[in-house]
Amino acid sequence: MVCAFDAKPTETKRGEVMRHIKSSSQYIHNAVSRLRWINMAARPDKRNGLFWELAADYQAFRPDAVDTVACPLCLTEYGLENIADLSREHVVPSKLGGRSETLTCRRKCNNTHGTRLDSHLINAMRAMDAVEGVAPIPTILGSEKGKIVAELFLPSGPDPEPFRIQIVGKASNMEASDDLRNNLRDGFTLNMQMSFPFIPERYFRAAFRAAFLSVFKAEGYQYALSVGAGQVRNMLEAEVPVLEKVIMEAFPEREPSTDLLVMPVTFNDVGECYSVLLRLRTKRTRYITVFLPGKSGSDWSALGALYEHAPRLRLQTIPHGWDSHLYIHFGYDPLFRVRKGMQDRFMPKFPPTSNP
Repeated sequence: MVCAFDAKPTETKRGEVMRHIKSSSQYIHNAVSRLRWINMAARPDKRNGLFWELAADYQAFRPDAVDTVACPLCLTEYGLENIADLSREHVVPSKLGGRSETLTCRRKCNNTHGTRLDSHLINAMRAMDAVEGVAPIPTILGSEKGKIVAELFLPSGPDPEPFRIQIVGKASNMEASDDLRNNLRDGFTLNMQMSFPFIPERYFRAAFRAAFLSVFKAEGYQYALSVGAGQVRNMLEAEVPVLEKVIMEAFPEREPSTDLLVMPVTFNDVGECYSVLLRLRTKRTRYITVFLPGKSGSDWSALGALYEHAPRLRLQTIPHGWDSHLYIHFGYDPLFRVRKGMQDRFMPKFPPTSNP
């Protein structure tokens, strides 16, 4: 019996072999890539620890989402292979003393919001330092000879004190500075342009953002996937007007040990809400409280009615880990003090006129 074999495989067989090799190679590549991402995510890194913590929580609400998290701000999903697109973010900006962290997507929500929103919260608190006299106000002094850059220091004590102006020599025109010094005398008029580098509307959104991430840090995706969280997202994305009157300055009777406190509260006319206490540190330590809608959503704007009574409000709570009550008193939003402080210092005061 004679057996004959083809010396060369046919084109069809060659194609089948190549497809099989290519398919096997792709499978091996995908398997190796997944193992690499698993090894990366298993490293003792804080971002990885947050990833696995959030992934377990997310899967409880999305059973098909294995080894996956969603950015709490935009709800974009990220698996192991995309873990590099997530970044650790401070709930309260680190420049304000924030320590608590969570994960958000790196480009859209962390980097972009950090520039567009968080900087305005930071600069608003620094403006309060300046108005209270513990930090300078960046100022441009008017001169026909050139630009004069200065720092204006307001009195910090209760007793009346003169303002102090310090010229920043390296940034100023020396001829203009000398001309200003030579012309200072009684009756001299000095034009000043003071700079407070924040936009109030963005300051408010940044405060809502920090409060939103605080509730997510405390309650996870149970909150992030709720109707109430959707209401906050609409505000953060400027799809609805900002609610200025649900942010108040807060005065806890004792200093909490953390940079944030999340306290569920219930109002008869509004329903369930969250009162979020944020600690903001610059030259001084301040607190603000932001009211957010509860998980089921609410007529959020109705909370603005509380603002008119802010100085008479007091909240009682037992923070996590405490064995006693914490009492928190309220005031108007901190920007109210900035505006009032500038008016009191720079607006002319006229004596009351008497009727003839």
